Amino acid sequence: MRTSRSQGGFTLIEMIVVLAVIGTLVALIAPRVFPYIEEAKLIKAQADVNMIAAGVTKFYKDTGRWPFEKDGDSSATYTGGTDAAILTTNLDCEGTAIAGGTPCDPYAPTDASTGSSWNLANALGDSLHNQLVYNTPFGNDAAGEDPYTMSGKKAWNGPYLSTIATMDPWGHSYFVNIASAAPALEGAATQEWVMAISAGPDGELDTANGEVWTNATIGEVMPEDDDIVAVIK
Repeated sequence: MRTSRSQGGFTLIEMIVVLAVIGTLVALIAPRVFPYIEEAKLIKAQADVNMIAAGVTKFYKDTGRWPFEKDGDSSATYTGGTDAAILTTNLDCEGTAIAGGTPCDPYAPTDASTGSSWNLANALGDSLHNQLVYNTPFGNDAAGEDPYTMSGKKAWNGPYLSTIATMDPWGHSYFVNIASAAPALEGAATQEWVMAISAGPDGELDTANGEVWTNATIGEVMPEDDDIVAVIK
């Protein structure tokens, strides 16, 4: 009389065969799946920078100024042009340096220009959340940064971003080089691009901060390497 194998048991050979089949399937499927995963990340990053650009633009249309600029007062602690001012998706940035000794943004990408372009070690940052979502510029800090006015003709009418990722799909913050929107640069021959940007898969900012408009590039900006960019102005 034949005895049946105990229920639920697998022999070593059966386990090896199952693992071999799984390994073969993974080897066949992975090369086809991974490119779609990376493409999905690129699409997500482009959608995020487009959303950030639209939010900053709407802020300007409502208030008549760009975030980070304190009432157009050039003597203020934070201005749109005299400081290296960058808006970041990191919630910890409130008017201190983005990189360097004690960075306000530990998720900042690296700078391919080694500081000559983005100058992150000295760049003052504030979060897009503070400026566009909560109306608490610089966290309403001790330097006297007040909320934007909520009434009148040029009122803050946010939130300007309903949802926003704190980091791009590769684990780095999104940036807006908002200092390039300084009123002093309006109409100048050296008018610079204002961009919402992701450093892309390599985590390195390759597009220059302060790229200048030219007749050949009006209406577009050509990001360098794998950066993902949306033009604000």
